[in-house]
Amino acid sequence: MRDTLQDGLEAARSWRPEPVRAELERVYAGIPSLSPPPPWVRDLHRGDADAWQILSRAQQAAFEAVLRQVWPAVQDLHQAQFTRHAVTVAEHGIGVALTDLVPGSRLLGGVWELDAPDGLDIRPEGRGLLLLPTFHWTGNPLISDLPDHPVAVTYPAGPGLPLHPSAGETSLSEVLGRTRFAILLLLEHEHTTSDLARRLGVSNATASAHTTALRGAGLITTFRDGRAVIHHRTHLGSLLVHRTQNQP
Repeated sequence: MRDTLQDGLEAARSWRPEPVRAELERVYAGIPSLSPPPPWVRDLHRGDADAWQILSRAQQAAFEAVLRQVWPAVQDLHQAQFTRHAVTVAEHGIGVALTDLVPGSRLLGGVWELDAPDGLDIRPEGRGLLLLPTFHWTGNPLISDLPDHPVAVTYPAGPGLPLHPSAGETSLSEVLGRTRFAILLLLEHEHTTSDLARRLGVSNATASAHTTALRGAGLITTFRDGRAVIHHRTHLGSLLVHRTQNQP
């Protein structure tokens, strides 16, 4: 995972040669011998620098051809996914959030079971779990289990290709709900629970329930000052709001 496309493309060059060779051998083991790997793949297996350049150019070309035009939509869809599931975790717990991510999956005794063509038993052993939504893949979840890295689960979360540039037009207010979105806007500045309730025309209990969900999702923080409960938007909450406000 990297912050920019270029950093992500360059990160591939840091892959250790052992898993690269192992993956190439695994893939080509299922291909008939009448279809040998092309020369650049054989060179990549040997670790040839020119082959890595070919791979880098191919990755860049794939992005330009498939994703460049719809990249703003992908970013908006990713924002909506993160917000929706962060609130689900806050309100209903990680078990509900995980089973919502992948329909048909099950959380049984601390084991997340996914339907897949091949049986795998993966144990993160403290490495963590990285959840990656993809909006152009509609098949089974893709799992990456590399040494010294979090286990990454790439799960389908969109319509697949072709992805229309307007696919990400679900607003943050639709994802959060109008009242929670209004709270997030108000919390550019600090407000107490009773102040939020008064401004929004809801009860203190309703305002408290909404702030609890937003706090659990990491979008606001809360602290006490005497008897007052004061809320403020986090940096993450501000990023989501600013991105929404800057959309055309």
